[in-house]
Amino acid sequence: MISGREDPFPAAAVRDLIGIVRAMYAAAKLAGAGRVELQRIERVGRDLASALTLAQRSGPNTIGAAAAWKRAEEAALRAGDLVDALTPAEPLVHAARARIAGKAVAEGNKKASAR
Repeated sequence: MISGREDPFPAAAVRDLIGIVRAMYAAAKLAGAGRVELQRIERVGRDLASALTLAQRSGPNTIGAAAAWKRAEEAALRAGDLVDALTPAEPLVHAARARIAGKAVAEGNKKASAR
């Protein structure tokens, strides 16, 4: 057993976290975050996606599966570093909604937060 794990790779949880990180990126961009902060968020999302792809291409109990687990765990830790107890979820939900509903929703959010 190479990976040291008997559980299957948590693909659904990694996909969920990718979605959260994407919403974080969209919210940060809407809030006017700088290039460095956006790149930091993007790197976490890219590493999660890479872990998912590697896990899908690797069989269980292989070096690839072990690497996918490690990459996903490290990226998940870094995703946790992007937020703290004071980070509200509301901007994430609004950013995700804007990505679904379109530009009008995003512009409405900017006007509402300017008040």
